[in-house]
Amino acid sequence: MPQILYADADILVVVKPVGLLSEEAPEGSLPTLLATDYGRLYPVHRLDRVVGGVMVYARNGKSAAALSRAVSENRLIKRYIAVLEGKPERDADTLSDLLFKDARQGKSFVVKTPRKGARAAELSYTVTGAAVYGEKPLTRVAVTLKTGRSHQIRVQFSSRGTPLVGDGKYGARVKAASPALFAVCLTLPHPKDGRELTFAAKPQGFPFDLFAPTETERKYLIKMPDVSALARLPDCRILSMEQTYLSAEQGETHRVRLVREGASVTYIETTKVRVNALSAVEREKEISAARYGELLALADPTRHTVIKTRYRVPVGAREAEIDVYPFWQDRAVLEIELADERETVFLPDFVTVLREVTTDFRYKNVNLAKSVPNDEIFQS
Repeated sequence: MPQILYADADILVVVKPVGLLSEEAPEGSLPTLLATDYGRLYPVHRLDRVVGGVMVYARNGKSAAALSRAVSENRLIKRYIAVLEGKPERDADTLSDLLFKDARQGKSFVVKTPRKGARAAELSYTVTGAAVYGEKPLTRVAVTLKTGRSHQIRVQFSSRGTPLVGDGKYGARVKAASPALFAVCLTLPHPKDGRELTFAAKPQGFPFDLFAPTETERKYLIKMPDVSALARLPDCRILSMEQTYLSAEQGETHRVRLVREGASVTYIETTKVRVNALSAVEREKEISAARYGELLALADPTRHTVIKTRYRVPVGAREAEIDVYPFWQDRAVLEIELADERETVFLPDFVTVLREVTTDFRYKNVNLAKSVPNDEIFQS
């Protein structure tokens, strides 16, 4: 079953798998697949069959009309991740073209002069990563569509000599199961009350996994929860952690972690390079007990080992990580990992949030290993 990011009486937000039609059809259609559980769905935008990613469907006619208006008013904003063969001329740019769709060939083409059926197409992009595959340079770009033409992203990049990996239809030489394009983020006004919501997901598999993974999370200071009640929540996992920070280059965090879950013990090594307050490039791997012991010898003498109990609880499409530390009796920290920095956060109703501390670096574990903030907290 496709991943459901959000559902209420008016909308359904889902991650469309590659290979399914986004519009209703007797077979091979996402709305048809979901109909048993969610009833009739009303498409208000589309994705090519060969493209996966975040989509919203209306669940009634009134919501469909409201979302369709949002589309026409450019208030439904679609962002994509693509992997290109080669490298664009600029690290960030806006591409504007006239596109003509040839229905017989099932392809779109860039045309230089206006003609019947040609339509203006515009997108903006930013380079977010580089990799090499078989000596071929590849570039990851974040793309925001300003128009929604057929095969727009694919043909606009291809026309500039940087086709999407796996997109043989538009000249790619590097093969993949499907064109390397994923609808990563969708912003929309809720059809009932107009509040702006953003939903996101991460692409998986080749060639996306050639690029350094980015961890994006928000962090909240919360009132100390009833841990026995947390433990009784469905699918709650309880992990005991000992986290030791190692000497590292400036700008990098290097740590090892001993994790106990029931009778199981694992050892994990992690390196992080922070991008900003919300995101860091993270590489993590499981290691042996012997390697863990070797790395402990490299512990940063200015930091003590952080001991905590983590309660991992599903919250909608995400997971809340609630960290309880022995040095606080009145507060704890809740972290929630997101697929995109702009994603709307849905916090669990079983905690009392005191304030967001994402940008308060005192609450980063690497800094808790040096000193513990004990600001006075105010509870309503």
